[in-house]
Formats: sequence, structure tokens, C-alpha cells
Amino acid sequence: MMNKIFIILSLSVLWACSNQKEVSIVDSFKTTQPLVHKVLEIENVANELLNPYSLAVSGNIINVYNPRSPKIFTTIDIAKKRVIKHWGTTGQGPNEFIGMVDMYNNYSETGLNIWHGWTQELYFFSHSNLESDSTYYQIIPTGLSKTNAETPKKSEFAYTLVQLDTLLFFTTGGSNNTLFTLFDLKNNESKGVGAFPAKDDINSQMPAWQRKIAYNGRIRYNSSLKKLIYMAYDCEMFEIYNVNGTNVELAMGNYTTIPRYRNASKDGRTLFVEFLGNGKGRNRGLTISDENIFILYQDYEKAGIFKPTDYNNRANMVLVFDWDGNPVKLYMLDCFVEWVDYDKSTNRLYAVSNNPYPAIVYFEL
Repeated sequence: MMNKIFIILSLSVLWACSNQKEVSIVDSFKTTQPLVHKVLEIENVANELLNPYSLAVSGNIINVYNPRSPKIFTTIDIAKKRVIKHWGTTGQGPNEFIGMVDMYNNYSETGLNIWHGWTQELYFFSHSNLESDSTYYQIIPTGLSKTNAETPKKSEFAYTLVQLDTLLFFTTGGSNNTLFTLFDLKNNESKGVGAFPAKDDINSQMPAWQRKIAYNGRIRYNSSLKKLIYMAYDCEMFEIYNVNGTNVELAMGNYTTIPRYRNASKDGRTLFVEFLGNGKGRNRGLTISDENIFILYQDYEKAGIFKPTDYNNRANMVLVFDWDGNPVKLYMLDCFVEWVDYDKSTNRLYAVSNNPYPAIVYFEL
């Protein structure tokens, strides 16, 4: 991810036989249901979908993130099955993106939010804008200090951020020694939220800002229930929080496995936070409905990962929980995907797949 700051997440995975004996959250599911994919045929896409990484369904459209394409976003009309526009370029200027990007429907479901981790900016694109040829957007003030390559602020760095209300934001990282930070712009205040897991015996040895990087993940917000779901990557950990104004309290958490990282160095300098594989598998993606939480899960054996050189992002399991954290069912997908997003208007899970060719697929629920 270019020479931005202080961190590159290593893709090497170190395996230990003893880790395979750990209890997995997957074992708690009593109902398994197979899902068969269908390909969303797009009439005018040609060969522009080059290794799509993620997508977000917003109204009648899908936005696809293609970091290797000249125009890194593709907006598609679902009903017409046609590309509306290609937009956005790689870089650090206006309407340019690089590195970490998180796309999701905004809290009021009036459009799309894009969190740009590189510049620490939250973009908003309305439904009407997305459906037109325009690339107009708003950058929403969040209270998080902007970082850049020249003046990085390690303690402020956030991997993802969600908007809970007009002037309320919840983010991983921040300057507090906690998992999250709540920014209340109405009262011009911020506070730390969320404790690190009690059994964190490895990451606790890192500097605070590096420890937060180890807990990189995704957050989604259910505005109707006033609940948050946080999912950590590279393990099975997730937490559900109740939100009451600026009061955010932990409701439940799963810690069957937690992130396990260590510092790695090169030429005497600490450059990496290196992932240590643990458990049977790991979380790879997150999406929600009003009733359920969907976690895209990678089973190491099913994904064909037996040694570090086998590392990949492919996953073919979706774990479904209710908003109290109870297991509902486990979906077994008939193909490997790299991202999922739920669309309530059609009751579908949309996904990106690159196996064997780039495609947008969906599963009827």
C-alpha cells in the first residue's frame, strides 16, 4: 500500500498445529443451508471489472471497488443490468482513492458512504448522484484529525468509521487507548469506547497505536435497533454494542479466537504488524439486515490454506446471527467470494468473485 505511514499488514500466515484444537464459533450452528449463486449479467461491462475487491448495494445500484482498474469504481444499474459510469482514480487528490476503502449505506439510507483510510475522510454520495453521470460528493466532517504522508498521526489513525447520526461518529482507533472512539460534534467531544479482550496476551505487548491496527475490522450500524456490530479480521471475534445517544455499551462479544499479531522488522525498523494464524478460520467480511448479521467466514481447510504460501481472501461460508448475537444459520456458498453485501429490497446477498473470472454474483435468501 505505498509508503504511507508506519504499517503494512503482512500476508504471511504462521500456522501452529495446536491452534486447530480451539473451539470455533462455527461449531455453535445447528442449521446449515446451501446457497447456489447466480451471475449478474451486465450488458455493457466489457472487460472493465478487473479483480473487483468489494461492493455495496445502495438502492437500485451496485458500486464496485476495482483498485487495479484505471477508474476504480463502477456504478451499475441492477434493474437494467447496465453500467452507469466508471469513476474515481488512484491518488490522494480530490475524488482520488488509494489503499483502504470501506463502502456502505449511510445511517439514514439516503446514499453511500465511503471511508477513505488513507486520507481519513468520509465521503457521501446521494442516491440521485450515484444514478447520474455526475461524480459530485460531500466530505463529511467527523472530528477525526486528517492524516497525510507528511504528517502522520499514528494515534488518530482509523481503519473504518460509521456515522450514527448527523453529528455522531464511531470509529476504530482514535487517540484513546481503547478499541474505538466516539466523536460527538454537537458537543465537540470525543471519548474512548470498548476494552481490548482480556485474553489478549500478544497484542498487549505492542505500542497502543499498533495494537489498534491489529484489531482492524469492520463496523456496521443498525439505526432501527440502535445497535452496532464490530467484526475483527483474521479471527472469529465480533462484538455487539447498544447505542443510546452518546452512550455506547457492550451487549455481547464472541472471543473464541481473537486477533494475534506480532511486530516484524526490516533493517532494524518496525514495519509490519504480522498476522499469526489461529483457530479453524477467520472473518473476512460483514453486512447486515434489520434482523440479522452476516459474517463472511473463511474456513482454512475449505479454502485450501495449509501453509503461508496458500494465503488468499476466498471464502464460501456466511455465518448468520441475530442482533442478540445468537447463531441463526450457516450458509454454505457454492462458490468462493471475496466480499458480500445484503440487499433488503430483493432479500439477496450480493458478492464479488474472481474465481475463475471477475464477476458479480448473488444468492437468493
